[in-house]
Amino acid sequence: MTYSIFDGTGNLIDAFTDRAAALDCLAGIAQAEPAAADEVFLIAQNDAGETVGETVFASSVSVPA
Repeated sequence: MTYSIFDGTGNLIDAFTDRAAALDCLAGIAQAEPAAADEVFLIAQNDAGETVGETVFASSVSVPA
């Protein structure tokens, strides 16, 4: 699986093979740039490049206090 983070215009920000690391990065983006959190999202793709599961927006990820 590949977990990719994109901005609202479809530009790849980063990609991971570990979901937890990808979610940590997404939470960090939400914390650093709260105004952009609704436009930055994570998608998962299987080895065939097919999207798997739901899109996760940075605004929906828990940000540590």
